[in-house]
Amino acid sequence: MLRAISLAIATLVIPLTSCTQSSVNANNPTNPSNPTNPTPTNPTNSPIVQNHNQSTAITIERLGIGGIKLDMPEAQVINILGNPVNVENQFMPAIGKVRTLKYAGITVDLAENAQGNNFTVYQIKATAAQYATLDGVKVGDILSTVMKTYGNTDVNKEENLTRLNYSIETPSPAGLNFMVDNGKVTEILCFYVMN
Repeated sequence: MLRAISLAIATLVIPLTSCTQSSVNANNPTNPSNPTNPTPTNPTNSPIVQNHNQSTAITIERLGIGGIKLDMPEAQVINILGNPVNVENQFMPAIGKVRTLKYAGITVDLAENAQGNNFTVYQIKATAAQYATLDGVKVGDILSTVMKTYGNTDVNKEENLTRLNYSIETPSPAGLNFMVDNGKVTEILCFYVMN
């Protein structure tokens, strides 16, 4: 089984100076615009408010964004999304070789399998409304849409920002997070957590 880690957690565990990175730019014929390069978000140190009515409806089968699911092979991602605008290769001591495929409005992180012959998805981040979760929630939706779709969960608040954290433990620890700013979803993150 692929041992993967959320990029958000990796920023806490792995100092950025321990990563080596190379960047390859590619043209995306289906999207000739020059998209902005989304910056990764760091988790806040604010206290998490636990809601004990957490939804149990989240399953591994429901974790995905824009038709991309966790554990999906790289070739299938490219088949669905097309050629990425940018490809970054890194080495992270906790998980090994990592590849990031960047598109306008969605970023897909993949980790190399144990045999070293394939990369599979361990994290997906969407910042554009065209990429919805498998249940249809997208950037721009209001907070109540998320709660109606996924139920009550852990909530982390800081000023106007709210992060809704939905997690599962089996078959592997994973999660689905929604960043909400002034009542509207601005970012969706789907990820595996390190075992």
